[in-house]
Amino acid sequence: MGDSLADIEISKDGEIYYVRMTLPSGEVVSMENENFEEILEEIANDLQDRYPA
Repeated sequence: MGDSLADIEISKDGEIYYVRMTLPSGEVVSMENENFEEILEEIANDLQDRYPA
């Protein structure tokens, strides 16, 4: 198994999804969105920017 890129926690309060992404450096990135698919895209885009192929 490879190295961990991030620990991701997704929660929902009412109509809003909240993401807390903790990176190996300890940096915490927070996101929120009303659309679940969009929040997943935001997570994927952020990780692709941080860890290009």
